[in-house]
Amino acid sequence: MGLEKTGRIGRVVVHPKNENIVYAAALGHTYGPQQDRGVYRTKDGGKTWQRVLFVDENTGAADLAIDPQNPNILFAAMWSIHINTWGLTSGGEGGGIYRSTDGGDTWEPMNTKGLPGGKTTRRKD
Repeated sequence: MGLEKTGRIGRVVVHPKNENIVYAAALGHTYGPQQDRGVYRTKDGGKTWQRVLFVDENTGAADLAIDPQNPNILFAAMWSIHINTWGLTSGGEGGGIYRSTDGGDTWEPMNTKGLPGGKTTRRKD
């Protein structure tokens, strides 16, 4: 319900104490820039959605996790990806892990806390 323009949804997380609060990690359509990428939250069971984390038009939310003991703590994995007929570009400046400690109202990049961020990519072996 809702979020039709977001493209791929990587994860949906339901608040463990309030089923009307739901988070969605929107990766996007991956074949070009898109404004509808990011993390979305609904507080009314999906009737309305608010984008609570947006990095840039090339970076989407690939995964999302919530702390079941303290649902105000969330982690979002942001990934820049572009797929076209001649190849794949994976990784970009906005990629990395982001954390919220207030239920998604504000987010901080975890690259300031020792985790990788920015132009990260998958290692090729």
